[in-house]
Amino acid sequence: MNATASQDRVPILTAALELTRYLTPDERADLVNVSLPVLTIRPGPVEMSTLLAKYPAFGATVLDGLIMSAQLIGDHTGIQLLGPGDLLVQGTEPLPDWLSDLELRAPAPVRVAVFGDDLLATVYRWPRIMQGLYSRVSEQLHRLGAQLVICQLPRVDERVLAMMWLLAESWGQVTPGGVRLPLALTHETLGALVGARRPTVSLALRKLSSQGAVVHQDNGWLLLEPPPQPEHGKSRILAPEPVDQSISRWSTPAPVDPSVTYAELKDTVRRLRVQHTHDRETTAEQLRRLKTTRVRIETVRQQISRDALSRRRVPPSS
Repeated sequence: MNATASQDRVPILTAALELTRYLTPDERADLVNVSLPVLTIRPGPVEMSTLLAKYPAFGATVLDGLIMSAQLIGDHTGIQLLGPGDLLVQGTEPLPDWLSDLELRAPAPVRVAVFGDDLLATVYRWPRIMQGLYSRVSEQLHRLGAQLVICQLPRVDERVLAMMWLLAESWGQVTPGGVRLPLALTHETLGALVGARRPTVSLALRKLSSQGAVVHQDNGWLLLEPPPQPEHGKSRILAPEPVDQSISRWSTPAPVDPSVTYAELKDTVRRLRVQHTHDRETTAEQLRRLKTTRVRIETVRQQISRDALSRRRVPPSS
Protein backbone atom coordinates (compact mmCIF):
# COMPACT_ATOMS: atom_id res chain seq x y z
CA MET A 1 0.00 0.00 0.00
CA ASN A 2 1.47 3.36 -0.96
CA ALA A 3 -0.66 5.54 1.36
CA THR A 4 0.71 6.81 4.64
CA ALA A 5 -1.29 8.15 7.55
CA SER A 6 -0.30 11.44 9.06
CA GLN A 7 -1.25 13.49 12.11
CA ASP A 8 -2.88 16.04 9.81
CA ARG A 9 -6.60 16.61 9.87
CA VAL A 10 -8.60 18.91 7.65
CA PRO A 11 -11.50 21.00 8.96
CA ILE A 12 -14.78 19.86 7.49
CA LEU A 13 -15.56 23.51 6.70
CA THR A 14 -12.64 23.83 4.29
CA ALA A 15 -13.59 24.88 0.78
CA ALA A 16 -11.71 21.89 -0.68
CA LEU A 17 -14.32 19.50 0.74
CA GLU A 18 -17.38 21.49 -0.31
CA LEU A 19 -19.54 19.46 2.04
CA THR A 20 -21.15 22.26 4.00
CA ARG A 21 -22.47 24.50 1.22
CA TYR A 22 -26.09 23.81 2.19
CA LEU A 23 -25.72 24.35 5.94
CA THR A 24 -27.04 27.37 7.77
CA PRO A 25 -24.60 29.84 9.41
CA ASP A 26 -25.49 28.42 12.83
CA GLU A 27 -24.77 24.88 11.67
CA ARG A 28 -21.42 25.95 10.23
CA ALA A 29 -20.55 27.55 13.55
CA ASP A 30 -21.20 24.24 15.30
CA LEU A 31 -18.79 22.49 12.91
CA VAL A 32 -15.78 24.69 13.61
CA ASN A 33 -14.01 21.98 15.61
CA VAL A 34 -14.98 19.02 13.40
CA SER A 35 -12.26 17.62 11.13
CA LEU A 36 -11.43 14.58 9.00
CA PRO A 37 -8.20 12.53 8.87
CA VAL A 38 -5.80 13.11 5.98
CA LEU A 39 -3.74 10.51 4.11
CA THR A 40 -0.84 11.08 1.75
CA ILE A 41 -0.68 8.79 -1.27
CA ARG A 42 2.74 8.31 -2.78
CA PRO A 43 3.24 8.18 -6.57
CA GLY A 44 2.21 4.89 -8.14
CA PRO A 45 -0.85 2.64 -8.32
CA VAL A 46 -3.67 3.40 -5.90
CA GLU A 47 -5.53 0.40 -4.48
CA MET A 48 -8.76 1.90 -3.20
CA SER A 49 -10.02 -1.33 -1.61
CA THR A 50 -6.82 -1.70 0.41
CA LEU A 51 -6.78 1.96 1.39
CA LEU A 52 -10.38 1.97 2.59
CA ALA A 53 -9.95 -1.31 4.46
CA LYS A 54 -6.78 -0.20 6.23
CA TYR A 55 -8.22 3.10 7.45
CA PRO A 56 -11.71 1.91 7.81
CA ALA A 57 -13.60 4.21 5.49
CA PHE A 58 -16.18 4.14 2.73
CA GLY A 59 -14.60 6.80 0.55
CA ALA A 60 -12.25 9.74 0.25
CA THR A 61 -11.90 13.05 -1.54
CA VAL A 62 -8.86 14.61 -3.16
CA LEU A 63 -7.43 17.64 -1.34
CA ASP A 64 -4.23 18.28 -3.26
CA GLY A 65 -2.79 16.58 -6.33
CA LEU A 66 -4.18 14.52 -9.15
CA ILE A 67 -5.25 10.90 -9.62
CA MET A 68 -5.62 9.28 -13.04
CA SER A 69 -8.37 6.71 -13.51
CA ALA A 70 -7.46 4.56 -16.53
CA GLN A 71 -9.90 2.11 -18.13
CA LEU A 72 -8.74 -0.40 -20.75
CA ILE A 73 -11.38 -1.73 -23.18
CA GLY A 74 -10.07 -3.80 -26.07
CA ASP A 75 -6.83 -2.16 -27.17
CA HIS A 76 -7.81 1.38 -26.20
CA THR A 77 -7.24 3.14 -22.88
CA GLY A 78 -9.43 6.00 -21.68
CA ILE A 79 -8.49 8.30 -18.82
CA GLN A 80 -10.47 10.37 -16.35
CA LEU A 81 -8.67 12.91 -14.17
CA LEU A 82 -9.68 13.24 -10.53
CA GLY A 83 -8.50 16.39 -8.77
CA PRO A 84 -9.26 18.52 -5.71
CA GLY A 85 -12.88 18.09 -4.67
CA ASP A 86 -13.43 14.83 -6.55
CA LEU A 87 -14.64 11.77 -4.71
CA LEU A 88 -12.91 8.40 -4.57
CA VAL A 89 -15.13 5.41 -3.86
CA GLN A 90 -14.91 1.68 -4.26
CA GLY A 91 -17.66 -0.16 -6.13
CA THR A 92 -19.33 -3.07 -4.35
CA GLU A 93 -20.40 -5.09 -7.40
CA PRO A 94 -17.76 -6.97 -9.42
CA LEU A 95 -17.26 -5.62 -12.91
CA PRO A 96 -17.64 -7.82 -16.02
CA ASP A 97 -14.35 -9.24 -17.27
CA TRP A 98 -14.21 -6.90 -20.27
CA LEU A 99 -14.56 -3.86 -17.96
CA SER A 100 -12.44 -5.08 -15.05
CA ASP A 101 -9.12 -3.63 -16.27
CA LEU A 102 -9.44 -0.39 -14.26
CA GLU A 103 -6.48 1.29 -12.59
CA LEU A 104 -6.03 4.34 -10.37
CA ARG A 105 -2.59 5.95 -10.39
CA ALA A 106 -1.07 8.95 -8.67
CA PRO A 107 1.58 10.61 -10.88
CA ALA A 108 2.74 12.69 -7.89
CA PRO A 109 2.00 12.75 -4.14
CA VAL A 110 -1.69 13.24 -3.41
CA ARG A 111 -3.40 14.25 -0.18
CA VAL A 112 -6.88 12.89 0.45
CA ALA A 113 -9.40 13.34 3.24
CA VAL A 114 -10.91 10.07 4.43
CA PHE A 115 -14.65 9.52 4.82
CA GLY A 116 -15.21 7.16 7.73
CA ASP A 117 -16.92 7.13 11.10
CA ASP A 118 -16.04 10.80 11.68
CA LEU A 119 -18.10 11.87 8.69
CA LEU A 120 -20.93 9.43 9.43
CA ALA A 121 -21.30 10.86 12.94
CA THR A 122 -21.30 14.38 11.53
CA VAL A 123 -23.93 13.54 8.90
CA TYR A 124 -26.08 11.95 11.58
CA ARG A 125 -26.23 15.28 13.41
CA TRP A 126 -26.18 17.57 10.34
CA PRO A 127 -27.95 15.60 7.56
CA ARG A 128 -27.70 18.42 5.00
CA ILE A 129 -24.04 17.51 4.59
CA MET A 130 -25.36 14.71 2.38
CA GLN A 131 -26.58 17.39 -0.03
CA GLY A 132 -22.99 18.54 -0.40
CA LEU A 133 -21.88 14.99 -1.12
CA TYR A 134 -24.59 14.51 -3.75
CA SER A 135 -23.66 17.81 -5.37
CA ARG A 136 -20.04 16.67 -5.69
CA VAL A 137 -21.18 13.38 -7.22
CA SER A 138 -23.44 15.26 -9.66
CA GLU A 139 -20.66 17.64 -10.72
CA GLN A 140 -18.25 14.75 -11.20
CA LEU A 141 -20.76 12.85 -13.35
CA HIS A 142 -21.53 16.00 -15.36
CA ARG A 143 -17.84 16.42 -16.17
CA LEU A 144 -17.61 12.77 -17.19
CA GLY A 145 -20.65 13.20 -19.45
CA ALA A 146 -19.10 16.29 -21.02
CA GLN A 147 -15.91 14.31 -21.66
CA LEU A 148 -17.99 11.67 -23.46
CA VAL A 149 -19.45 14.32 -25.77
CA ILE A 150 -16.02 15.88 -26.34
CA CYS A 151 -14.72 12.51 -27.55
CA GLN A 152 -17.42 12.61 -30.27
CA LEU A 153 -16.34 15.94 -31.77
CA PRO A 154 -15.26 15.37 -35.38
CA ARG A 155 -11.88 17.15 -35.23
CA VAL A 156 -9.15 16.25 -32.76
CA ASP A 157 -8.05 19.87 -32.33
CA GLU A 158 -11.61 20.71 -31.22
CA ARG A 159 -11.52 17.81 -28.77
CA VAL A 160 -8.20 18.90 -27.27
CA LEU A 161 -9.28 22.53 -26.88
CA ALA A 162 -12.65 21.56 -25.39
CA MET A 163 -10.98 19.11 -22.98
CA MET A 164 -8.55 21.78 -21.77
CA TRP A 165 -11.47 24.11 -21.11
CA LEU A 166 -13.37 21.35 -19.31
CA LEU A 167 -10.41 20.75 -17.00
CA ALA A 168 -9.95 24.50 -16.56
CA GLU A 169 -13.55 24.82 -15.37
CA SER A 170 -12.57 22.68 -12.36
CA TRP A 171 -8.93 23.55 -11.74
CA GLY A 172 -8.09 26.53 -13.94
CA GLN A 173 -7.08 30.03 -12.88
CA VAL A 174 -8.24 33.23 -14.52
CA THR A 175 -5.33 35.59 -15.28
CA PRO A 176 -5.12 38.91 -17.15
CA GLY A 177 -3.58 37.07 -20.11
CA GLY A 178 -6.08 34.20 -20.27
CA VAL A 179 -7.23 31.13 -18.39
CA ARG A 180 -4.32 29.14 -16.99
CA LEU A 181 -4.58 25.36 -16.79
CA PRO A 182 -1.88 24.24 -14.31
CA LEU A 183 -1.69 20.65 -15.53
CA ALA A 184 1.43 19.38 -17.30
CA LEU A 185 -0.31 16.76 -19.45
CA THR A 186 1.65 14.66 -21.92
CA HIS A 187 0.39 14.25 -25.47
CA GLU A 188 -0.34 10.61 -24.72
CA THR A 189 -2.46 11.54 -21.68
CA LEU A 190 -4.38 14.12 -23.72
CA GLY A 191 -4.98 11.45 -26.35
CA ALA A 192 -6.42 9.07 -23.76
CA LEU A 193 -8.67 11.88 -22.50
CA VAL A 194 -10.14 12.72 -25.92
CA GLY A 195 -10.00 9.32 -27.65
CA ALA A 196 -7.16 10.00 -30.09
CA ARG A 197 -3.65 8.70 -30.78
CA ARG A 198 -0.60 10.58 -29.56
CA PRO A 199 0.71 11.61 -33.03
CA THR A 200 -2.71 13.04 -33.91
CA VAL A 201 -2.80 14.97 -30.64
CA SER A 202 0.67 16.39 -31.35
CA LEU A 203 -0.56 17.69 -34.72
CA ALA A 204 -3.68 19.15 -33.09
CA LEU A 205 -1.62 20.97 -30.44
CA ARG A 206 0.68 22.34 -33.11
CA LYS A 207 -2.35 23.66 -34.99
CA LEU A 208 -3.87 25.22 -31.86
CA SER A 209 -0.57 26.86 -30.95
CA SER A 210 -0.11 28.28 -34.44
CA GLN A 211 -3.64 29.73 -34.29
CA GLY A 212 -2.93 31.33 -30.92
CA ALA A 213 -5.66 29.31 -29.22
CA VAL A 214 -3.32 27.89 -26.56
CA VAL A 215 0.15 28.69 -25.32
CA HIS A 216 2.31 26.00 -23.74
CA GLN A 217 3.85 26.86 -20.39
CA ASP A 218 6.35 25.00 -18.23
CA ASN A 219 3.70 23.60 -15.90
CA GLY A 220 0.58 23.76 -17.99
CA TRP A 221 -1.25 25.71 -20.66
CA LEU A 222 -2.66 29.18 -21.17
CA LEU A 223 -6.05 29.11 -22.90
CA LEU A 224 -6.68 32.14 -25.12
CA GLU A 225 -9.47 31.00 -27.45
CA PRO A 226 -12.91 29.85 -26.26
CA PRO A 227 -14.03 26.22 -26.64
CA PRO A 228 -15.99 25.08 -29.74
CA GLN A 229 -19.38 26.75 -30.11
CA PRO A 230 -22.47 25.51 -32.04
CA GLU A 231 -22.43 26.71 -35.64
CA HIS A 232 -26.20 27.00 -35.99
CA GLY A 233 -27.28 28.11 -32.55
CA LYS A 234 -28.30 25.90 -29.69
CA SER A 235 -29.35 22.46 -30.84
CA ARG A 236 -32.53 21.00 -29.42
CA ILE A 237 -32.15 17.64 -27.72
CA LEU A 238 -34.71 15.30 -29.26
CA ALA A 239 -36.54 12.77 -27.17
CA PRO A 240 -35.68 9.17 -28.12
CA GLU A 241 -38.32 7.51 -30.27
CA PRO A 242 -38.48 4.00 -31.75
CA VAL A 243 -37.94 3.83 -35.50
CA ASP A 244 -40.95 1.56 -36.03
CA GLN A 245 -44.03 1.94 -33.86
CA SER A 246 -45.36 -1.48 -34.90
CA ILE A 247 -45.36 -4.24 -32.32
CA SER A 248 -42.29 -6.46 -32.45
CA ARG A 249 -40.93 -9.19 -30.26
CA TRP A 250 -39.05 -6.48 -28.31
CA SER A 251 -42.12 -4.38 -27.55
CA THR A 252 -44.87 -4.92 -25.01
CA PRO A 253 -47.92 -6.46 -26.75
CA ALA A 254 -51.36 -5.01 -26.24
CA PRO A 255 -53.69 -6.81 -23.78
CA VAL A 256 -55.58 -9.70 -25.36
CA ASP A 257 -58.57 -11.83 -24.44
CA PRO A 258 -57.34 -14.88 -22.43
CA SER A 259 -59.97 -17.13 -24.06
CA VAL A 260 -58.69 -16.20 -27.52
CA THR A 261 -55.13 -16.85 -26.43
CA TYR A 262 -56.07 -20.31 -25.08
CA ALA A 263 -57.86 -21.21 -28.32
CA GLU A 264 -54.85 -20.12 -30.35
CA LEU A 265 -52.58 -22.16 -28.08
CA LYS A 266 -54.72 -25.30 -28.56
CA ASP A 267 -54.71 -24.81 -32.32
CA THR A 268 -50.93 -24.34 -32.33
CA VAL A 269 -50.40 -27.52 -30.29
CA ARG A 270 -52.66 -29.48 -32.68
CA ARG A 271 -50.77 -28.22 -35.71
CA LEU A 272 -47.44 -29.05 -34.08
CA ARG A 273 -48.62 -32.62 -33.37
CA VAL A 274 -49.70 -33.10 -36.98
CA GLN A 275 -46.41 -31.67 -38.21
CA HIS A 276 -44.45 -33.88 -35.80
CA THR A 277 -46.29 -37.02 -37.02
CA HIS A 278 -45.62 -36.12 -40.64
CA ASP A 279 -41.95 -35.39 -39.96
CA ARG A 280 -41.56 -38.67 -38.07
CA GLU A 281 -43.08 -40.70 -40.91
CA THR A 282 -40.97 -38.87 -43.49
CA THR A 283 -37.81 -39.52 -41.49
CA ALA A 284 -38.68 -43.23 -41.08
CA GLU A 285 -39.24 -43.58 -44.84
CA GLN A 286 -35.91 -41.89 -45.57
CA LEU A 287 -34.18 -44.25 -43.13
CA ARG A 288 -35.74 -47.28 -44.87
CA ARG A 289 -34.55 -46.05 -48.25
CA LEU A 290 -31.11 -45.40 -46.86
CA LYS A 291 -30.94 -48.92 -45.44
CA THR A 292 -32.01 -50.45 -48.78
CA THR A 293 -29.42 -48.40 -50.62
CA ARG A 294 -26.75 -49.40 -48.13
CA VAL A 295 -27.58 -53.14 -48.59
CA ARG A 296 -27.49 -52.74 -52.38
CA ILE A 297 -24.08 -51.01 -52.24
CA GLU A 298 -22.70 -53.73 -49.97
CA THR A 299 -23.94 -56.45 -52.37
CA VAL A 300 -22.30 -54.72 -55.33
CA ARG A 301 -19.07 -54.25 -53.38
CA GLN A 302 -18.93 -57.98 -52.49
CA GLN A 303 -19.66 -58.98 -56.10
CA ILE A 304 -16.80 -56.76 -57.32
CA SER A 305 -14.47 -58.35 -54.77
CA ARG A 306 -15.43 -61.90 -55.89
CA ASP A 307 -14.93 -61.04 -59.56
CA ALA A 308 -11.51 -59.54 -58.87
CA LEU A 309 -10.49 -62.62 -56.85
CA SER A 310 -11.65 -65.07 -59.55
CA ARG A 311 -9.66 -63.23 -62.24
CA ARG A 312 -6.50 -63.57 -60.17
CA ARG A 313 -7.06 -67.37 -59.79
CA VAL A 314 -7.53 -68.15 -63.53
CA PRO A 315 -4.41 -70.12 -64.70
CA PRO A 316 -2.47 -68.65 -67.54
CA SER A 317 -3.33 -70.06 -70.97
CA SER A 318 -0.76 -72.55 -72.47
